[in-house]
Amino acid sequence: MKTASWFLTLLLAGLLVYAFSQVPSTAEPSSALSSHLTLRYQERGEAETGIHSPMEAVLSDYRSFDLLAAAVLFSTAALTVLFFFHHPPSFGVLFSTYLWLGLGALMVLGLGFLSLKTGSNFLDFEALAAWAPPAQARGDGALILLAGALLTLGGLLAIALRWIQSPEGSSGR
Repeated sequence: MKTASWFLTLLLAGLLVYAFSQVPSTAEPSSALSSHLTLRYQERGEAETGIHSPMEAVLSDYRSFDLLAAAVLFSTAALTVLFFFHHPPSFGVLFSTYLWLGLGALMVLGLGFLSLKTGSNFLDFEALAAWAPPAQARGDGALILLAGALLTLGGLLAIALRWIQSPEGSSGR
């Protein structure tokens, strides 16, 4: 069994080295990594998002599904830790965890479904233009999405801290 696990580890390490050797260099200006989306973000970022800095436009608007994925990951991790408790956590810990996770999910998914309801794409922040000036709607949408992801992170941290303080989470088992 030990030989099989070493073989599998070496095989996966070899596959990882091979995969990284196939990635194009970012130092070359003509590289696909340097030119494919970078030019589009620089040329049309401000017109599409209303945000002056290309870096801020990418982080706050174009990559909104990454924040959605982070919120889902944090929620899943917190619920996984909750389900693997040997001793049930106190009501206060459960309430705060579920409150933070629920509010975070409500903010993230609520923004997405609000976008769909107004006829936009999922997590398209232009749906907020009915309540805020169009130039401000994208920034507000990005802040709402970030706040939702941070609330789910708070729920994960609340349950992780409780687990660390519990007998099964401490190092003195």
